[in-house]
Amino acid sequence: MTAENNSEVKSKKKSKKLIIILSVILAIILIFISAFFIFLKIGESKLRGNTGDISPSLPALEDEVVPEDADAYYNGEAYNYNSELINILLLGIDRKSSDSSKLHQADALYLISIDTKSNKVNIISISRNTLVDVDVYGINGSFIGKQNEQICLSYTYSSDDKKASENTANSVSRLLYGIPINGYYTIFMNSVEEIVDSVGGVPVTITEDLTSISSAMKPGNTVTITGKNALKYLRYRGESNAPRVARQKAFVSSFVSKTKSAYLKDLSLPIKMYNKLASNTVTNVTAASATYLASEAMECEFKFLDIEGTYGSDGKYETFMPDENQLYNLILNTFYIKQK
Repeated sequence: MTAENNSEVKSKKKSKKLIIILSVILAIILIFISAFFIFLKIGESKLRGNTGDISPSLPALEDEVVPEDADAYYNGEAYNYNSELINILLLGIDRKSSDSSKLHQADALYLISIDTKSNKVNIISISRNTLVDVDVYGINGSFIGKQNEQICLSYTYSSDDKKASENTANSVSRLLYGIPINGYYTIFMNSVEEIVDSVGGVPVTITEDLTSISSAMKPGNTVTITGKNALKYLRYRGESNAPRVARQKAFVSSFVSKTKSAYLKDLSLPIKMYNKLASNTVTNVTAASATYLASEAMECEFKFLDIEGTYGSDGKYETFMPDENQLYNLILNTFYIKQK
């Protein structure tokens, strides 16, 4: 064999070896991609299965009757529940961690509704003082009955954080005309610092005098909330809960923007945070489901919705009574689709 032929044979062997290596690399990449999408699909399936066979329906007003093929009927129009929605309840608990047996209240409540088809996320902020029928349980866990009181108290009827979260989710669902809740994510105070610092802080514009927290927190100033002062900023309360709700809502909106930027830099951020916060959170959302939600939410347009109503008092504590007409229309327009 000539030197030229020998060189040609070696060249072909190298090319063949390179093709094999590239094929193996490509196969590995495809396996990882497939595994990732399977992981996401499992997460989605788990979430959608959490509500069981619940068929939500919105009661007709006055003398109107809901048609058999509809879930709601309003002003001569038939509606059906939007089955593309995934509803997650986010709870902030006024307690340092989940290992305490002392009862505490739900300090912040947000219902996050993700429309996976239209790429929209609606976040409904719920005042902790909203009056609703709450399931009351005794010390031994036995059901006593329903009592109309502040929704934040739903969390106090169990020393078990899982059951307390579920009871609060039931109260929120009842308030929102039986809307199914696919999952809950309960956060305790100790985790707030890590969450805020994970995205590099959260910029906010100060709208009230908060100089008792920091001299820089004067009305009109834009400051970055860090993990160190996040709790003071979020929990500060004056004469009414209304300014705090507005402050928390603005904070969440800014946090969402920062999270999107952080996620684009590190796609593993959701699973990292999920694992890191596992000891300081209570949830029925699995790691696969959390990753699925993050991947969906990053492509979505976020919108904050308010429940309007009237602030009052029960003689000792502040109360909030929703405007039933506004709430009804909010639920109809957010969770239902008009029949064509």
